[in-house]
Amino acid sequence: MSPDVALYLEVAAVVAMVVLIVALAAAASGACRNDCRAAAAADADMERALGEATLVPYAQTAVEARARQRCCVFCQSEYAKAPDELVRVVPACGHFFHAACDADRWIRTRRTCPLCRGALWPRTGAIGAGAAVVVAVP
Repeated sequence: MSPDVALYLEVAAVVAMVVLIVALAAAASGACRNDCRAAAAADADMERALGEATLVPYAQTAVEARARQRCCVFCQSEYAKAPDELVRVVPACGHFFHAACDADRWIRTRRTCPLCRGALWPRTGAIGAGAAVVVAVP
């Protein structure tokens, strides 16, 4: 066997050992554990965030939220002043997006707010499962 081949085999063996040690350490620390309760809670939050209570006309969103967020992060268009324009509101942070811009797909895939990447639903239990969200009429 040539010295070059022997060196490559030794390097491959060292790399394999390092990968094995890291995998064992991750398994021992619980990093690889599938936490079913957390996944179920995230699914429930996602479904509540995509419910009818979070789909509201733009005119019913909070005035201070409208002042902070003048355009949709998906299409970069300003929100219309039409009373019938629907927006999807993220309950935890109050950010909103055009309903037609498919924020629902982002929420289903990533389970976070598309703007701030925060949770979809407050963890404090301040809002009940059937509560309406962000309805402040000026």
